[in-house]
This record gives sequence, C-alpha cells and structure tokens, in this order.
Amino acid sequence: MKKCRVPSAGCRVLLLLAVSCSFLSKTKSTIYSLDRVPGPVVNVRGTPIAINAIELPAGFDRKEIVVRKANNQLDVRGTQQWSATLSNLVLHTLASDLADRLPAGMMILPGETRPPATRPIDVVFEELSAGPDAKVVIDARVNARHEHVEVPITSLDSANVASGMSQALATLADHIVASLGT
Repeated sequence: MKKCRVPSAGCRVLLLLAVSCSFLSKTKSTIYSLDRVPGPVVNVRGTPIAINAIELPAGFDRKEIVVRKANNQLDVRGTQQWSATLSNLVLHTLASDLADRLPAGMMILPGETRPPATRPIDVVFEELSAGPDAKVVIDARVNARHEHVEVPITSLDSANVASGMSQALATLADHIVASLGT
C-alpha cells in the first residue's frame, strides 16, 4: 500500500509563490482612445446628416493597436489597446467632430433618434493606419467622394498613433463638411 504524502510547509510556500508570481507577472495593457478635435463651425443648412455605416480595412477593426510595418506586415500590439473596437471609436469620434463643425441639430449622433428626413453618410475606409512611415493615412470613400488625409506624427509609438488618428479624423470631418455645400 502506498502512503499519501502531504507536502511540507516549505513546499507549499514555494508552490504558492510560483503560482502568485505567474499571476503577478501578467503584462498590464495600456488603453488608448481617440479624441475630438474642435474645428470652426461652418454655416451649412439643409437636411440633417447621420453616419449610416463605417467600414474599416480587414484586420484593423479590433481592440489592439495595429501599425503597418515594411514588407506588407502588421504590428499587432497586444498590450496596447483601444478603449473599444476601432470601428466604434472611429464612428463616435468622426460623428463628434462633425457635430462640432456643423450648426446645432445638423448632425445626428450615434444613438440619437433620427428624424424622418436625414442625409445618410457611409464611410468606407480603404486605409486607416499609421506606418510604416511616421504618419497616419486615411483613404476613404464618403458616399461617392474619395478623401485622402495624411497627418505626420513624430514616431509610431501608440500614443502618437492615437493622437495622429484623432487629427486625421478631424481633417476628414473638415473635408466632409466642406463637401456638404457642394
């Protein structure tokens, strides 16, 4: 008959220490968001607008920050993340930037009740990324119009990527507002 051995107090302490060290050694994520960038209010009249849909390039609509590298590679930063999926951040940031630039009541924000007459905006991003050069690039189709935006950033660290993306979305909002009069 075999005897069952109970680990000694020293072994239990070592086991507890090993388990707690592996638990504590988890790398903490850094969370980033996109910011509204104020712009001048443009006197536009007519039917209020609302963003119907946002479509991002494949592989970019995620919580992890993604930066383009050379040779068609992507750097997916697992511990540097957006506060929500990128499509939700882009939708809300772009809508807020548009609302800042339009007269009151001209921009229907996500979640608000839409009046019966609303001009829909569909935004398909062919490109919305930073890298491999130190810049954020937007190539987007806004309804039938093509928009191109480039914003230089000092480096490809995630804080600069978030700041550059916020600035690029604000510039895209400027382009959209300018096109409403045409």
